Amino acid sequence: MKSTPFKAALGKRYVMIVLPLLCLGLLVNVFWPDRETSALENRPLAKFPAWTPSFLDDLDLYFSDQFVGRDLAINANYLLKKLEGVREIDNVYLGKGTLIQESMPYDASIVDRNMDALNAFRQTYPLNTMLMVVPTAASVEKDKLPPFVDTPTEALDDIFAKSGEGVTNIDVRPVFNDHKQDRLYYKTDHHWTSLGASLAFEALAQSQGWTPAKATVYPLTKDFQGTLASKTGSPFLKDDIDLYVPENIPEYVVTYGGDHKSRTMYDADAMDAKNKYEVFLGPNQGMVKIECDNDSDRRLVLFKDSYANSLLQFLIPQYRTITIIDPRYYYDDIDRVMKSDLITDVLVVYNYSNFVSDATLADVLSSANG
Repeated sequence: MKSTPFKAALGKRYVMIVLPLLCLGLLVNVFWPDRETSALENRPLAKFPAWTPSFLDDLDLYFSDQFVGRDLAINANYLLKKLEGVREIDNVYLGKGTLIQESMPYDASIVDRNMDALNAFRQTYPLNTMLMVVPTAASVEKDKLPPFVDTPTEALDDIFAKSGEGVTNIDVRPVFNDHKQDRLYYKTDHHWTSLGASLAFEALAQSQGWTPAKATVYPLTKDFQGTLASKTGSPFLKDDIDLYVPENIPEYVVTYGGDHKSRTMYDADAMDAKNKYEVFLGPNQGMVKIECDNDSDRRLVLFKDSYANSLLQFLIPQYRTITIIDPRYYYDDIDRVMKSDLITDVLVVYNYSNFVSDATLADVLSSANG
């Protein structure tokens, strides 16, 4: 079909407008300084590549990462997809006023490894042992998911049923279901909020016969944009981060990596960083120890993922010491910790998605020889 004079003129006008803009963009990119990281995506950006056999591919990645206006393009892409009716980006659901991470599928082999290791660890060290596997937002906030999303049912009952003698299951689902209308999870991040952690502590306290002290709430920020905002490019959703400090919290010292010490578990530097959730204990590390100035004779070892970081503010009043082990980053002798720290209590705190997909907990627990 021959083009009409109108279409031909429109095409010429389009070329006259777009071509200079592309040339200008390329010219600006040549002289514009490279960025080290992307705050929006929370990741390092590619640098100009060295001459290698993959030079052309690396160069393409470099130009893609360093393109001027990249962040605006990512935000625009998110808005365009939402207007088109897209309801999921990179395994993140675009829910009603919130972003929700898709739950990891249940891997029976990994769950069996973790539970067998925990039960064997309880036999080696017959101490007060507690297991808290936290449901994901996709399970608790089903009413906020996009229509027609078929999310898998989380098999928490199957996990708890595998707990052996002496392991106390801490199931937070009842108290979470009673507070569905509250903000239990961040809108832009996969973690729970301090409110969610405080309700989980209530379930833990009930199982241990503790009376939770009243907590003072300190608002920290209203512009937190977490990992889910980074994955999707969502520009408008923002979260509040609050500290819940119990009134009975004692003086304490936090030791990181064996030498760095702090008088608080809160990392103020995180407020100036992208990942503001790191205000709770800072970046993940293999082992952290907290020594408390109180009268408790209980000493806890906490095996955890990052969900437990905001739970710690409620645990500190209950223990003389808390030895925190993140199995994803821990490679030392767990027997030495159990004996030298005079451990009396064992607590495992994991988000469901991590527990059913990551066997590093089993690796660490299985290394115990008693």
